[in-house]
Formats: sequence, C-alpha cells, structure tokens
Amino acid sequence: MSNTLIEIQRSHSTISYDILFKEHSKLIFKLIHNFIKAKNIRLNNTEVDDIYQEIALKIFKNDYLAKYNEEKSSFITWLNIICRTTTIDFYRKKMRWMEEILLDTSSLQAKGSIDSDIFSLPTEVLTVRQTEVITLFFKEGLIACEIATALGITARTVRSIKFQALERLRNHYETSAAKNAYRKTVETRRRAS
Repeated sequence: MSNTLIEIQRSHSTISYDILFKEHSKLIFKLIHNFIKAKNIRLNNTEVDDIYQEIALKIFKNDYLAKYNEEKSSFITWLNIICRTTTIDFYRKKMRWMEEILLDTSSLQAKGSIDSDIFSLPTEVLTVRQTEVITLFFKEGLIACEIATALGITARTVRSIKFQALERLRNHYETSAAKNAYRKTVETRRRAS
C-alpha cells in the first residue's frame, strides 16, 4: 500500500499533498498521455504540463483527498477520473479559444460581411465540404441548422465537420508558426556567423 493511501486512512485532516504528488506525479503524467493518445488529441508538452498543474490545483482546491473513498473506487481509478475530466476541460477551453479567434471578426466587418480578400482559407488544408461549412459559418454568419438545410445534411454533421475543419486549421497554423520560428532561428545563426 502506498504512503498516500496509508495517510488517507490515518486521518483526512492531516493528508499530505506533497506525498501525493511526489509518489504519483509520473502516474498522473502517464494517465494524461494515455488519455490524449486514446482520444487522438494533439497537445504539446507545455500543454500537458498545464494540465498537470490544473489537476494539482483541482485536487488541492476542492480537497479531493479528503473526499476520496476507497470503498467506491481504487486510488488509480479515482486519479484517472480526475485526470480525464481535467484534460477534457482543458481541451474544450482551448477549442473555444480557437473558435473565438476565428469568430473575432468585429474589426474585419464591413456592412455586415467580411471582405472576401480578408477571408481566405489556406489551400489544400480543408476538404471541399469543410471549406463550405467554415465559409458559411464564419463568412456568411449562418448557424448549424441553417448550414445543414443549405447543404442537405444534419446539424450534428455540420458541427462535426466544423470541429474537424477547425482542428485541421489549428494544426496547419501551428506547423506554419513552427516553420517560421525555425527559419528565423536559422537566419539569425547565419547572420551571427
């Protein structure tokens, strides 16, 4: 039995969070990585570190150690549930942030619509259907059910296509940003030598 479980059984008022994170930090990282791999979620190491910090804050802030009940679930199952839900929350926040960036068109609007020169999607990143959905959603300002009617598909399919398109765009722009950063580093090194 781990020191954490022994300590939990001793007294809920004197639980040491230090022992929890010293003994189980590798397990927490493993649970996060296993979940994002199983769900095919792309997160970089910094984001995984952020998730770990959020898990630590959630456990400490909500005093989850005092609420842990060994009769209801094993310690690893309990920890896995916390890791999963925190990862899902983190990813949803990230996706909402990405949507807000794409929706932030207030400065780009002219008489209720976005100028076609400003609204352009990268070529060969999205499928034809994804391009249609994104264009109708962001340029025309239609909602899912209106797009579904226009394209002859269900609103649920529209939301799924939109999600997949935003994921592809995010991956495209992350890759582009990484390439640009690498080019700048190489150019700086060339100038320095």
